[in-house]
Amino acid sequence: MRVIGRWGGLYLSLLITLGTLGYFNQSANQAIARLEQHKAELEDRVLQLTLTHYQHTSALVLREWARNNGFIPMSVAQWAREGQ
Repeated sequence: MRVIGRWGGLYLSLLITLGTLGYFNQSANQAIARLEQHKAELEDRVLQLTLTHYQHTSALVLREWARNNGFIPMSVAQWAREGQ
C-alpha cells in the first residue's frame, strides 16, 4: 500500500505539473497567434501606404501639381542675364 501511495503521489504531482505546463503553453500559443495576426494587418497597412505614397509622388502627379502652382519647365523659361 505504501508503494501505491508513493507512486500515486508522484503520478498526481506530474499530472498537475504537465497540466500547468500545457495551460501556459496554450496561453503563449494564443498570444503568438494574436501577434502574427497583428503583424499581418500592419504589413497590409504598410502596403496600402506605400501604394498611396507612389500614387502621390509619381512624376505625372508632380508635374500636374507644378503646373497648377505656376511652375514652368526650365526649358521653356526665359532666363535674364545678370547685369543687364
